[in-house]
Amino acid sequence: MSASSRFKKDKEIVAEYESQVKEIRAQLIEQQKCLEQQTEMRVQLLQDLQDFFRKKAEIETEYSRNLEKLAERFMAKTRSTKDHQQYKKDQNLLSPVNCWYLLLNQVRRESKDHATLSDIYLNNVIMRFMQISEDSTRMFKK
Repeated sequence: MSASSRFKKDKEIVAEYESQVKEIRAQLIEQQKCLEQQTEMRVQLLQDLQDFFRKKAEIETEYSRNLEKLAERFMAKTRSTKDHQQYKKDQNLLSPVNCWYLLLNQVRRESKDHATLSDIYLNNVIMRFMQISEDSTRMFKK
């Protein structure tokens, strides 16, 4: 093999190598764009979830307050009656008055449950979504 044919062969190999490098670089750039889009979509979804649960927590808190007001209003109304005195004596009887008090107490418990649910949304769920969003962004930047 002569020097000129060897030089020509080497030149072809280098050209092929450069062509493959360009192709791989183009593929990597395309994959990076796809990854960036996925990350942006993921972060946006997490932001939407945070907004959703923040609003849901507000609604749960408001509902909790309204239930508490409802129970308190009717408790205050019935405390002044003589049925209330009877209820205090015979709490184990299943009278209509006792059922009424059980219902009001159930509404109070429900109010507390909704307040707890709101607290969980605000302090656990939303915070976790924020962490995941930050982690996703940080991982993409690496």
